[in-house]
Amino acid sequence: MDFLFWGWMMSFSLNNGCYSLSRKPHRNRVKAGILRRIKIRRKPVIDVDSIFFETKNVRPSDLSGGRWRRNGFNHQHMKKRVITLGVAALGVAGAQAADGKLWEVSASLKGFYDDNYTTSPDDLAEESWGIEVSPGLSLSYGQGTDLEINAGYAYGLRWYNDRAGDDQDHGHELGLNLNKAFSESSRLILSESFVVAQEPEVLDPSLSFPLRTEGDNIRNTFEAGYAQDLTGNFGAEIGYSNSLFDYDEDYHSALLNRQYNSVDLAGTYNLDRLTKLRLGYKFASTDFDGSDLQVPGLDFLADARDSYSHFAYVGVSRYLDSQYEAQARAGVQYADYHNADLMAGIIPDDETSPYVDARLTWTYAESSTLVGGVTLMRGATDLQAADQETTAVYAQLTHRFTDLSPDLYGTLTGRFQNGEISGGGDKLDGKEEDLLLLGASLSYNITESIWAEISYNYDELDSDIPRRSFERNYVSFGIGARY
Repeated sequence: MDFLFWGWMMSFSLNNGCYSLSRKPHRNRVKAGILRRIKIRRKPVIDVDSIFFETKNVRPSDLSGGRWRRNGFNHQHMKKRVITLGVAALGVAGAQAADGKLWEVSASLKGFYDDNYTTSPDDLAEESWGIEVSPGLSLSYGQGTDLEINAGYAYGLRWYNDRAGDDQDHGHELGLNLNKAFSESSRLILSESFVVAQEPEVLDPSLSFPLRTEGDNIRNTFEAGYAQDLTGNFGAEIGYSNSLFDYDEDYHSALLNRQYNSVDLAGTYNLDRLTKLRLGYKFASTDFDGSDLQVPGLDFLADARDSYSHFAYVGVSRYLDSQYEAQARAGVQYADYHNADLMAGIIPDDETSPYVDARLTWTYAESSTLVGGVTLMRGATDLQAADQETTAVYAQLTHRFTDLSPDLYGTLTGRFQNGEISGGGDKLDGKEEDLLLLGASLSYNITESIWAEISYNYDELDSDIPRRSFERNYVSFGIGARY
């Protein structure tokens, strides 16, 4: 099962000085990568999130919780530091807690109903009630010091009442984050994320593969980022990322098993204390290492999809005031499929496309935030083609109902994503898929250590490819506790 039940990714809230595995709404997913704004005393902001700003096609349900994550977590700690597992890196944001508790354990118990747990076309959809159980452990060291280390592990078990064959899903998620300040003008961030899951948005946050797949599917991601102030208002940033994808089922393994490496270099200029300009270059390589796929009339060679991508972009980070934060990158991506001759006519020689990643965050009240953004970039596909060009628009509203009760929280999320297939011959080239994801949830903190929640998610895939379109409704309700 997807870690944290069907794609819910475990988050940690700093509770009394420790990170809690309370599975909070994934606000940091929007900040995918190492997204942390680092304020330096009497100096401009060192903006490490510039290196890992890419939102990786954020799924709104990941932002909000709902089916994919516990929504309505321990919101009274919302202003405290948050670390979220399941992203390409561990994002850290917020303020530091009052004391220095180093560890915390938690567990949740939920009931659920899923009317299409196989993400199949309507005439093949299968439904089931079930039970979810998820324990977790988190560790935290050095909060508020020059060296911060955070780690966490969570296990998820989902039991299906009406599923034929294996009626259980199991998921694991392990994360580690290190944040080291060498001086007031330089900082290093390292992160590691390992997941075993079945839900697509947990395995690949870009949602290159929109369908659920059975088995012990693995994603491992390591990221490193370094930012340095130079002379005057100038600075430099460098980032590195490595992701490994290993799918269990033979068909998806042949099409999606791959390793992705990227190096990002950027020069920065502090226009003022609140505005940073950026000029950058990024190189990325994608190496598909699955077995060759044999289908009637076509032997699909995994190596033919290997590519080198070059990105050139300009960017800006602007902190308008304590309420507004805006970041954007815009440029061009050139993809070179250097093994295209292995499958001439199926894989193109190269592709050039726009590259956009923009996000706006508005904190309009205490523990109440609106996040919205847009991304446009190339990514993998589970179809027999080179890749796809994906455009995504997303938003998340998290609101604290202070007038009704300071312990009541709600979240609304939405994401619309369009993918256009590149390559694959006449049957696939230029075909499109539209993915709509909506979520809503309410949570209530019964006590400092116990919460209750209810959530709803709706997914719809509208595909030009026959027998891929589906609809899915999911409802969950339950309780959780931490110590």
